[in-house]
Amino acid sequence: MTDDLHNFLVKEGPQLSGSVALGLASWLGITPAAARKKIERRSAEVRALTIPFARRARFLYAASQYGSDRFWAQLAHAFEEGNGAYSRVIRALKARGGLMPMVHLASAAGISGGPRQIPFERVWQNLVDIGLFETIEVPGLGQCFAFAKNAPYLDELLPPIRARLIAETVLLQSVQEWAAKLGLGSFNSFKLRGGLAAARPIVSVFEWDMTAPSYISALATWNKSGRPKPGFIVLDVLLKDEVDLNDLSPFIYKCRSLRQVRGVRTMQFFVAHRYTLEALDAIRREGVVPATTESLFGTDVARALMELSATLTQAATQAVEPEKFTQLFEKLGKIEGAAGTLRGALFEFVIADVMRRTVAGANITMNKIYRQDGKDVAEVDVRVVVPGQQIRFIECKGLLPGRLLSDSDVEAWLNKRIPTVRSQTLDNPEFRNLALTFELWLTGELSPEADAKIKAMQASVDPKRYAIKVLLAPEIEDTVRDLPDLRKVITQHFLRHPLAASDEVINPVSKRQISQTAAIFADLTPSGSSPSDIEANQTAA
Repeated sequence: MTDDLHNFLVKEGPQLSGSVALGLASWLGITPAAARKKIERRSAEVRALTIPFARRARFLYAASQYGSDRFWAQLAHAFEEGNGAYSRVIRALKARGGLMPMVHLASAAGISGGPRQIPFERVWQNLVDIGLFETIEVPGLGQCFAFAKNAPYLDELLPPIRARLIAETVLLQSVQEWAAKLGLGSFNSFKLRGGLAAARPIVSVFEWDMTAPSYISALATWNKSGRPKPGFIVLDVLLKDEVDLNDLSPFIYKCRSLRQVRGVRTMQFFVAHRYTLEALDAIRREGVVPATTESLFGTDVARALMELSATLTQAATQAVEPEKFTQLFEKLGKIEGAAGTLRGALFEFVIADVMRRTVAGANITMNKIYRQDGKDVAEVDVRVVVPGQQIRFIECKGLLPGRLLSDSDVEAWLNKRIPTVRSQTLDNPEFRNLALTFELWLTGELSPEADAKIKAMQASVDPKRYAIKVLLAPEIEDTVRDLPDLRKVITQHFLRHPLAASDEVINPVSKRQISQTAAIFADLTPSGSSPSDIEANQTAA
């Protein structure tokens, strides 16, 4: 027997039940009432989401369509008709590879905590409850929000997502310095995503990727007594090959909503590598500055940001020419803040390359995640498996020379990651009889307390069970002694203090930052205002 409803959905795509009834009636030449009867008596091959829509509509789809691009697109469209928050979540998540840190979700999807708005917690919880999405703990990224269908492929998804997040962090630090130099905001008043909850970049009822109060004349207002109230710089970023209109729709929603709030004056920016023509036209009509990495920083830096994502993604699975790391440092390391981000991000990739070139026959895995009871509980930066012989689990900490690794990091490594990883490794028959070594590669220093804890653990461990090793700068340098190209990269960018570099490598504005923070703030903040005044204005907005 022909399943007309199933065939209609396969041909026309998933839809709300009201649209299906009208379309099916026209397709079969029957009355809408007869079409609704077919929907009520649908076969098991036609399914419906449990989440409610307006006027008690149901979202219908053929079982074979679940999770396809067409499924998500049609679902986003259906949500948009009744509740835009769910649609914006789907579009934001698709634009970012299907997984993002939970702390980024409110900004990326344009979910606000304002009146007559669905609370942020309820939005994501409703989507999780219907089984389409899930929250997962990803070591290094924290709690993340993801399409449920992506969970089995997490190891494949993470390298490009991590690479994009690192590149976006470098970009935000670059934009912060650029905006501060122009006087759009005081350097120490900028807030960037990913910080503590109390320091999140919020203006009015929305979160953004970067904000700053601004006293430029186009944004600031003065009351009758001459006391100033700042406007705000608000900015979002998305570094993918090309940003389209669907990717931009949550940001445009935020900008439109913000313009309805009385007493809040903002200058709105979006930064991407490039835009589709449709997206560019739409964002310009909204009065938003459609910045690109090239228009802000020139061709060299724009290309370097694209190369950074590509290099980090490639380095997760295969060797990278050491010159590539040097080029990235030369092009991006001049940006204060970016150098530290690059140092921490690239160190584990460089160490993975060292392993590939010094350990014969080894299988190298980066950012290996270990799960327990379906949850991600530990991550190994670099895992080195020599079949039939040994496994090395390397924790990479690329700190400034002389800087202390926090005692809490050492505690977590010794008492959480090592026991968890060892336990799960011994559960694997393939690895059970191999020698296990847990290593900490550190370009900074250990506190006396942390050093004592490690030595006590080393002394208490039976070497026949496993070993714990720490490699500091001298040992790391000795390891790469016979690899001239890698030794140059490690020595120059990880083992030598950046203050020993020439002036052209360290941005002169940034060198003055610590000593002149008060002066910069005084220059940009009118008399009578203080940091607490700015906070009060931002909260009121």
